[in-house]
Amino acid sequence: MPFDNRVVREIQARVDLLAYVSQYVTLRKRGREYVGLCPFHAEKTPSFSLNAEKGVWHCYGCDAGGDLITFVRRYENMDFNDAVRLLAARAGVEMRESEGTRRRRSEREAIYEANAVAKGYFMESLQHTKEARAYVARRGLNDETCQTFGVGFAPDSWDGLVTALGRAHIDLQLALRAGLISTRQNERGYIDFFRRRLMFPVFNLTAEVIAFGGRTLGDEQPKYLNTRNTAVYTKGHHMYGLHVARRAAAAHEALIVVEGYLDCLALHQAGFANAVASLGTAFTVEQARELRRVASNLYLCFDGDAAGQAATARSIDMLVDEGLVVRVVRLPKGRDPDSIVLEDGRDAFAALLEQSQGWVDFKIELACARISGAFSRKADVAREAMAVIGQVRDPIERDQYVKTMARKLDVSEAALRSMRTLSSSVVVAQKNTSGAESPHRRGPGPVAALSVERELVALILVKPAFIDAVAPRISAEDFTDEDMARAYTALVRQRADLGRGINPLTLVADDPNIADLTHLALSSPPLDAEDEEQRLERLLDRFERQRLERRLWSIDAEMNRLLNQGASVPDALRDEYNSLAATLRGATIERKGAK
Repeated sequence: MPFDNRVVREIQARVDLLAYVSQYVTLRKRGREYVGLCPFHAEKTPSFSLNAEKGVWHCYGCDAGGDLITFVRRYENMDFNDAVRLLAARAGVEMRESEGTRRRRSEREAIYEANAVAKGYFMESLQHTKEARAYVARRGLNDETCQTFGVGFAPDSWDGLVTALGRAHIDLQLALRAGLISTRQNERGYIDFFRRRLMFPVFNLTAEVIAFGGRTLGDEQPKYLNTRNTAVYTKGHHMYGLHVARRAAAAHEALIVVEGYLDCLALHQAGFANAVASLGTAFTVEQARELRRVASNLYLCFDGDAAGQAATARSIDMLVDEGLVVRVVRLPKGRDPDSIVLEDGRDAFAALLEQSQGWVDFKIELACARISGAFSRKADVAREAMAVIGQVRDPIERDQYVKTMARKLDVSEAALRSMRTLSSSVVVAQKNTSGAESPHRRGPGPVAALSVERELVALILVKPAFIDAVAPRISAEDFTDEDMARAYTALVRQRADLGRGINPLTLVADDPNIADLTHLALSSPPLDAEDEEQRLERLLDRFERQRLERRLWSIDAEMNRLLNQGASVPDALRDEYNSLAATLRGATIERKGAK
């Protein structure tokens, strides 16, 4: 791992899983475990379970699970390194990073510093550029809004930022990797990447500048120019304004999502402090998870034209599947939030929020609108509408939508319900033949029966000290379950870390089968020390018996092959068969005679 394992060990010793998770999830005790509503998907019945003694949590609804570090990674949307760093700061643990990790962290921090210098340069330039200030005033932005969001201006200069970065002792090679500057055509020296553009810094949730977006003051193309992917920024992973909006979102329990920078700023200035911008209509799963960390309710507010509605419809399924509750704000055609609050006032936009539609109604309305099309068939519209209704999880709510849809289409409810049943059958048939996953989240299936292999891995997960007794006697080749063999191999390979007290789930956190592993650990029955040792011996005996049985079957097959070919069976092979049979069944069984 990238950190000295002492760091991880001390974090797990000092930071209590129950206390940490309780900051974000209301938990109540149920037997040996604590249960609550999962923070990673929308639910009304608790399916999130935590066992403080084992240091493991698991959600039976969305199949997420893991240890303390896994929870932080998922909840804070961090990689392993950042999660460890956050927990170390909380626990007062001194960091000891590997050289590679230290180098990557240093580059990120250096890019943050370079971006901060660039932000200051752009903000200063705005104050001294009459044309840019006139544009900002024309767009209705005041000084306070510009200051809060760091709005600035990149002047029409080839090397103004290059000079400013040099004065601040920023490595220009690093500034190049940060996307702030470019190399000259002759590759001798550098030039500014952004020129004559209004600049919008993009912040992460901890308020570091990770990227910039630049808008022209006129209609030049491209209208927007954005930072390319860097060590601190990946396009499609972030939301604009979320670092400011998160506090208001917590109070309102909702976020207003608009398309562009200026729409977001205009709404904040009008008092809608929970507004953020998606920086385009093509939502990604990473953005959905970024939003869900702050609020579970969304108002989607994109352009009211056909393209905007289509983009909204495409985003809805993914957002809902990520556990977000979505309502759609229908904007007047040709209008955007910016123009509405500037020209019609705050109340006009507030009224649109009040009139927003639930996502199901929005998608059904889009489907019904096609009935009037020249080539739209009622059956096609009904089929599409029923596919939408099928995503509604509440059975009573789903039934009401079927009734409403039947009235709208002037068809019987029975016909619609049969169409939904047929559609579901087709999806199942397609999955069975193609192996493709269903596009919607599946409910949790039953826990797989505890085979001897699963039971052994489960025991090691909750009693990692047993690895020293198991490793010399069991190898990965003794497993027939590939998932369990992979997990066992990882645990044996890192047995030294287990011996030092690191949670086993930390060592298999990136295993594709981690949800099943956490479920195994959580469901492993509590036993006293003597019972656990007896259980281990029984498991080891069962592994040995299975190994002998496989060898017996192999010899049996070889003997049959020889006899079928008219060959004699070697005495050594027959003796081994009889010895194994005696061991397994307690008596010598004479096998086929030799010719």
